[in-house]
Amino acid sequence: MKNEQISQIISDVKHARSLSDYEAVDVLWVALIKAANLMEGENEHKRMLKLVEKFPNEEIENILDSKSVNDLIFMEPPLETVLSSPYEKLENEKTKKAIGKIRSNRKSDPCSTLINLGKILKIIRNKREHSFKSRYSQKDKEILSSARSILDRLCNLAIMVIGK
Repeated sequence: MKNEQISQIISDVKHARSLSDYEAVDVLWVALIKAANLMEGENEHKRMLKLVEKFPNEEIENILDSKSVNDLIFMEPPLETVLSSPYEKLENEKTKKAIGKIRSNRKSDPCSTLINLGKILKIIRNKREHSFKSRYSQKDKEILSSARSILDRLCNLAIMVIGK
């Protein structure tokens, strides 16, 4: 059963390669959740934490030092500061706090920093899912492109560690 689930995750990640950033972010997010759901834990958040704990620090540090992470955390105007709809809620404080932790803790606490990056990725994915991200807005394209790259790397890392 586990091998079949891992095969489905691999298939999802491969399928995402043929999709636009807009579509791939959702497919890759779901693939990462599927990988986390192979871990022990009473809820999705705890299972995701268990998955991240299995990631080698060196691999986490490589992701945290990537251009895509830098593009998100040093974006101008800052990530998630512009509303795209009157129904959208800014996640300004939550995002600002997570970005601050990523900037300051990348080297000293990679695992915790990755959790904060995950919070930002979840906000991006949820805003995309609830139609607050567009395939046409230049800023959204930048955000989704970076998120896609990070999620792809996280999914491949998850496949590596759950397959052991």
